[in-house]
Amino acid sequence: MKFHVNHAKLLSIGLLFIFAAFGIPSTLHANDLAFNAEEAKQLQQDNIQRQLSVLKESIQATEKQIATLALKIPKAKDEASKIKLVEKRKKAQDKLDELYLQFEASVTGGVRLSDYDKKEEDLPFDWQSEVLEIFKPMIAELKALTERPREIEALKNEIAVINQHLPIAQKSVEQITAAKENNTDKFSQEQLLKLESDWNNRYDELINRMQLLTFKLDEKLNPPEEESTPIIEKLADFATGRGLTIILTLATFVVFFLLFTFFSKIVEKQITREKESQPQFFRRLTRIVLQIMAVFLSLFAAILVLYLRDDWLILGFIFLILIGIAWGLRQSAPKYLHEVKLLLNLGPVREGERVIYNNLPWRVKSLNMFSTLVNPALTGGSVRLPVSDMIGLRSRKFSDDEGWFPCEPGDFVILDDGVFGSVSKQTPEIVQVPVLGGSTKTYSTSAFLDLNPRNISHGFGVFVTFGLDYNLQSTITDNIPNHLESELRDAISKSSFSSQLKSLAVEFKSASASSLDLVVIALFNGGAASEYFAIDRFLQKSCVEICTHNNWNIPFENMTVHLDKVE
Repeated sequence: MKFHVNHAKLLSIGLLFIFAAFGIPSTLHANDLAFNAEEAKQLQQDNIQRQLSVLKESIQATEKQIATLALKIPKAKDEASKIKLVEKRKKAQDKLDELYLQFEASVTGGVRLSDYDKKEEDLPFDWQSEVLEIFKPMIAELKALTERPREIEALKNEIAVINQHLPIAQKSVEQITAAKENNTDKFSQEQLLKLESDWNNRYDELINRMQLLTFKLDEKLNPPEEESTPIIEKLADFATGRGLTIILTLATFVVFFLLFTFFSKIVEKQITREKESQPQFFRRLTRIVLQIMAVFLSLFAAILVLYLRDDWLILGFIFLILIGIAWGLRQSAPKYLHEVKLLLNLGPVREGERVIYNNLPWRVKSLNMFSTLVNPALTGGSVRLPVSDMIGLRSRKFSDDEGWFPCEPGDFVILDDGVFGSVSKQTPEIVQVPVLGGSTKTYSTSAFLDLNPRNISHGFGVFVTFGLDYNLQSTITDNIPNHLESELRDAISKSSFSSQLKSLAVEFKSASASSLDLVVIALFNGGAASEYFAIDRFLQKSCVEICTHNNWNIPFENMTVHLDKVE
């Protein structure tokens, strides 16, 4: 009541301001509104009086008809005529009862006293009726919410049916009147008079029924001002009613869920404080049970709020949702059984092991409703997967020296497509490699791995094969290799990568068709990786210069370069 009083005060103050702003025109407008409302009310009363007058005539005519039939029944000539008169009287009595009900409804605005005398029929005891009994409050709420539009639709349908019957009744009366005028037979005249009276009564009934239904429909579509509720009051009723219930229910669920989750973590830590003394299965089982309890207890608290607030509509919807969830679980129980095994760390994927997902190796950091996989060698190398996505994967134990990716940012790699460069970025989705000229080549991570990247940042070897003429056959296996190696060392010592040289060797390789082939084997540390191709060119250049200086003939088109993979 306080809420409405405050709003009334605010409305009064607002009206004063309006009157002050608009002066006399506002007063005149208010007078016009009052006059229109009074005029509408008077018209409504006049309409009711006209309906009552028509109904009164119909009632009197029907009562007279019943009295006449009551006098004719004892004077019937035979049993068949008597039965016919009794049936006719019964129909007239039913019609009279209906007219009285219409009379009552016209005065009360459609409400009948007999509606309150109806008794509910007892239903047979079975489980279906019991289930319906549970959901009766929700159905009643839904019916109450949709009562007005349903009544309006029913009135429109009945009016449409009467509109179809009225022309038929009118045409029938006209045809009977025409037949009566054209027929002089006494018997036919009597029958036609009876038919004309019956059809006229039927036509009058339809007209009266149409007026009554039209009056009811107009009341439903345009309710009186004293019965209509302002939109502010409707919003206030919702805010203090069902809206408040929804907010309290959601808040109760969230608060209780957070409290139970916090409490379950404390209990879990208390139970599993000594990790060595508790098996991993017991720890995970405790965690899952506590999480399930948190959900169910929070849901129970939310349902309790709805029960205390007597909001059976929302409570019924929640029960329907829970029934649907239970039915869905019945169908998908085998799938959830696999997920439960994973959560208990009893499935093919175990916590702390190595698993392949999207062609990349990952360490299973945690198994939960949303599991976490990590790859320490990748930028942003952490993914969160629902437990359903873990089904079908297989994990294994791994050793500490196993790598998680062929390279790291800053490493120099050589790919099968000939690209050479330093990796600038590697994530679970892409790998970027800057190439000669300042551009950057981007690969999907799986495509990068398919190109078999060769990482030379941890050491590499350069192998140069070239041939000398057969006239050096006598010294090609000892003196020439030793001399060539010595001069190559001197040349490398003057280069920028001399400090990265690990070992250097020159050996006889093979006797080919037109040359005696030697191989230069130069091994370097990873610090010289950026000069990989420069070193190759430097060694070939130095070999040619040394051969020229020592007059060692190199056969035409016999010099080849062979780059072997470092073992």
